[in-house]
Amino acid sequence: GRGLVSFLEILGGQEALQAARQDPYVRTHPVTGERIAALSAVVEKSRFRDVKDKPENVERLARVQAKLFGYMESPGATLQKYPLSDTGIPARYARAVAWYRQVDLGRALPEIDSLIAERPNDPYFREQKAQILFENGRVREAIPESEAAMRLRPQDPLLRFALAQAQVALDDPALLAPAIKNLEEVVRRDPEYGPAWLNLAIAHGRDGNRGMAAYASAERFMLENNRRDARGQANVALRLLPAGSPGWLRSQDILIATEKPDPDERERR
Repeated sequence: GRGLVSFLEILGGQEALQAARQDPYVRTHPVTGERIAALSAVVEKSRFRDVKDKPENVERLARVQAKLFGYMESPGATLQKYPLSDTGIPARYARAVAWYRQVDLGRALPEIDSLIAERPNDPYFREQKAQILFENGRVREAIPESEAAMRLRPQDPLLRFALAQAQVALDDPALLAPAIKNLEEVVRRDPEYGPAWLNLAIAHGRDGNRGMAAYASAERFMLENNRRDARGQANVALRLLPAGSPGWLRSQDILIATEKPDPDERERR
């Protein structure tokens, strides 16, 4: 409750700004002093008023804030906010991101390695190292880190996608089958994740399965609201896939969907 009051006080401070400088949220959700006072009174009477956050949750929040700061602010600002004298986990996490963004792998990798050594069962430190390696062309080295991250948190589709993306990028025929398996699991858990459909189309194409490549492309184009290309790819999939197979049935659904009026197009007109 106190966190909500604090959040509203921050938004309330924006109301004194000129409209052009206000966060759009404030203009659509006005925060008045009376509302904050009323909420504060409720919080003070709450039986949860003096409940303390668990230390692990406090650290999780600090880590999220540090990582976001590292990605959203300049590396210089990050290193100023999280100086070398701060040896805490959030600070080291932020610095690893800042150095990675500066393409200073000589500092970024040892920093993230120190976090992995301290927390070997944390999937997100492994995932960060994999991203650093992958985006700097060291794809084969990234794969073991992504595999470790996925083993630690197999239900996370983004961690699984990171592994599959590296497997596809390496263009190794031996990795096509596991890449396809991982990507199929990603789209099963998150069917609206376009990059997974793109990589699935690439993997199926390299594997010689043109029908499934066309189906995956049709799914991606539908997500992009590109009905023309979705229709074209769905027609290819219907010609090549066995009638009644899951991909064939879904391609038929896509074809029917492309024939319906586009509500967004009507609004534009």
